[in-house]
Amino acid sequence: MILGVKKVAKKNLVIVESPAKAKTIEKILGKNFHVTASFGHVRDLPKSKIGVDVEDNFKPSYSTIRGKGDIIKTLKDLAKKSDKVYLASDPDREGEAIAWHIAQTLKLNEGEANRIEFNEITNTAIREAIKNPREIDLGKVNAQQARRILDRLVGYEISPLLWKTISSNTSAGRVQSVALKLICDLEDKIKEFIPEKFWDIKGEFENKMNLVFYKIKKKRFERVTDENIVFGVQETLKKEYEVIGSKVSKKSKNPPLPLKTSTLQQLSSSYIGFSASKTMSVAQGLYEGISIDGTQKGLITYMRTDSTRISEEAKGMAKSYILENFGKEYLGKATVKKTTAKIQDAHEAVRPTEIYLTPEKIKKDLTPDQYKLYKLIWDRFMISQLAPMEYEQFEVIVEKDDFQFRGVLNKILFDGYYKVFKDEEELPLGDFPNILEGDKLKLKKLTIKEDWTKPPARLTESSLVKKLEAEGIGRPSTYASIIETLKKREYVNLEGKSFVPTELGYEVKNILENNFKDIMDVKFTASLENDLDELEEKKKELVEVLDGFYSKLSKDLVKYKAKVEEESNRIITSDMPCPCGKGFMVMKNGRFGRYLACPDDENCKEKYSLKGINIPLEDVKKGIITVKALVEEQMRIKLGKPTDVTLENGSKLLLKLGRFGSYLESENFKEDNERLSLPGEVKKMLMNNQIEEKDGIVQLKWIMDKLQKEEEEILKNAGNCEKCGKPFKIGRGRWGKFLACTGYPECKNIKKLDKKD
Repeated sequence: MILGVKKVAKKNLVIVESPAKAKTIEKILGKNFHVTASFGHVRDLPKSKIGVDVEDNFKPSYSTIRGKGDIIKTLKDLAKKSDKVYLASDPDREGEAIAWHIAQTLKLNEGEANRIEFNEITNTAIREAIKNPREIDLGKVNAQQARRILDRLVGYEISPLLWKTISSNTSAGRVQSVALKLICDLEDKIKEFIPEKFWDIKGEFENKMNLVFYKIKKKRFERVTDENIVFGVQETLKKEYEVIGSKVSKKSKNPPLPLKTSTLQQLSSSYIGFSASKTMSVAQGLYEGISIDGTQKGLITYMRTDSTRISEEAKGMAKSYILENFGKEYLGKATVKKTTAKIQDAHEAVRPTEIYLTPEKIKKDLTPDQYKLYKLIWDRFMISQLAPMEYEQFEVIVEKDDFQFRGVLNKILFDGYYKVFKDEEELPLGDFPNILEGDKLKLKKLTIKEDWTKPPARLTESSLVKKLEAEGIGRPSTYASIIETLKKREYVNLEGKSFVPTELGYEVKNILENNFKDIMDVKFTASLENDLDELEEKKKELVEVLDGFYSKLSKDLVKYKAKVEEESNRIITSDMPCPCGKGFMVMKNGRFGRYLACPDDENCKEKYSLKGINIPLEDVKKGIITVKALVEEQMRIKLGKPTDVTLENGSKLLLKLGRFGSYLESENFKEDNERLSLPGEVKKMLMNNQIEEKDGIVQLKWIMDKLQKEEEEILKNAGNCEKCGKPFKIGRGRWGKFLACTGYPECKNIKKLDKKD
């Protein structure tokens, strides 16, 4: 070393997925570490082709993801200047694969202990991870590669055939298609459901005991469907029943378990109305870190987990909080849920990293969505660590002839977790009566309610996630993208919160089920998840799993390709005559879906889109479809309906329907380019058919004039902005109307309007 020249120590490089995560971790590790982001995967299978060589042991062909070239260059430059490189992507299969791809791209030494993982972004967890690096787990990498290749084989081999059969907006997915099948099969059950009459029977006995009809001839009834039983019970009115059972037993109810990915998605949907994708997006931000009083903190543990395990450190943290805020008697014992299913990762449950960071304490630092989800996670963790609720249950059973009634009452001995959270199913509480076996109780009153059985409830996001998990299909981390794909492809519609399959969804499901039975088989799909687990555990080889799957798929593909070729030459005629007079138009598939074209399409270019028009699959099979009325109605809507509202230039406005609902457009739009949005109140009235039509003209002027006068009055009373002196205007947002300063963006003053306004 040259005298007087100080050697500059190299920093250690830590590579994570996201800038937010990098920012939080760099503040923890300090000046000797440089933390940077890869922005997720840097390599993947190409989008333009299948990228898997089936003939060469399913060898994948990875390439740099478009737009990641500069990021890779930066990572390489930083790696050269660093003393050691740590790969700190997420602690799951996907994260392991990201680390492996980065290691391959940067040409890091194979076998080097450079992979670090942590379940939470806290000082202790990060520093502990740095002390204990390990080699990349090729079992996890192969499990991820297998899933990616399997999904690619299904998507890229089957989807192009669906494009030819239906439209280019369709696709097949290894798990997505099974989820669609579950929704369609349930809808079939709902359609086939035949309501059955039943009677709900309750009896009021002496001592104000309200009991429920229980058994007849020792046989328990879920519901009474035989009216003769009703008549028989009615005969016992005012008669004495003998008490054949009377006992008090001690019981307890354990608190609910902490959250894992699937239950987080379910409760988030049920309690705060978040979609699965929104839940995971907001949770990602809470995990990666939020600025709390100027300090970047990771607020929750990793949100992709199949485990409800809690670390000893977290239990200690919860114990301290419960002792301080509730008392020793409220301290719970560890509850372990027994399961035969394999847990994908040795993670913890989703929980807060610091229980003393209560939702209310940090509310000011969170967005409304972050606060709602953090509160859900914080509450559930704290409740899970409380003591069970202890209670006594009094059960009485009375009998007359062949009929039995039963009832229970409960008395809480210790409220436990009920102090802060009560289950949705309330326990019937009351003082226990002094009733003993052998006592006689007179039936004073009967309440008999006639009802009809209901069809099974449709699946919601919450119940679909629960169903997929119960069937062992996919992984909770993939559920959000599965659900979004079903909606995006228009395979399902939402009625309220419930999924209803569309005609398109049914068509895709039927084609796949008729031609690819294994892919659409729930048990087969679940068994593949077991194969992936065994790959991770290194009990199976990658090629073995892929070959077992593809050997069946390839045979089905050969048969279906022959069918598609045959069907593509079939002509499907409609009842829509072509304006050129050369016969009825025929249905074709194009880039943007199905459409009608002239049978003489070489000389006539007339076309009508069939997008949004449900065509029964049976009609398609017969080769004759009935769409004329629907196409003409669609054309009328596209042209717009005349209204009684006119512009200052004299042009009449047409009512049209667009992506975001109804709007007004000038009849001379090409010349004057005039288009007006409609207030939410008017859109609502149109949806509810509260706007009258006279002689084909929509009567909008009265309501538009009324709203304009009301708004003019509001602005007159509001005066000018007290901050800048400029006038206000009426704004419309998620929560209704508000006053907004016209000086925006210089002045951002807004004011709420009273409800009377």
